[in-house]
Amino acid sequence: MQRDYILRMIEQAGMILKQLLGRVLGRSADRAEVTRDLRRAAQLGGLDLDILRVCDGPTLVQIVAPGGDTDPTRAWVAAETLYVDSLEAELDGRVTDAAAGLSKALALFCLLEPDAILPSGFPEARDRIAEIERRLRALPPEPGNGRRG
Repeated sequence: MQRDYILRMIEQAGMILKQLLGRVLGRSADRAEVTRDLRRAAQLGGLDLDILRVCDGPTLVQIVAPGGDTDPTRAWVAAETLYVDSLEAELDGRVTDAAAGLSKALALFCLLEPDAILPSGFPEARDRIAEIERRLRALPPEPGNGRRG
């Protein structure tokens, strides 16, 4: 019974994130709308958007993998939320925010098993990992930091 509830929540979060991703890529959502929808999706996964944004990667791993056991639904919701947030930052020219968010999303996607059940219509974790790695390499250097490694 609880598993069905959790699956319904992740499907709802997935629908929000999928629609939002389309609007972000189409540049038809302003920053306030993006934040509102990201906040809603994160809450469905039992997460807080502000915490996702400010925590470093190791802390986020502890949140979605307490005691070392990854909660795949929370890990996915956190990772996909950060991914969409990072794309909005990237398209808005906020390179530092984009790089930080993509790095955290990458760490979280790496926690997912290859056979993790994700909401329908989303790429498998390994495909999202490859895409994030490409995006990180393509980001322009951050001002004052020279070239990114």
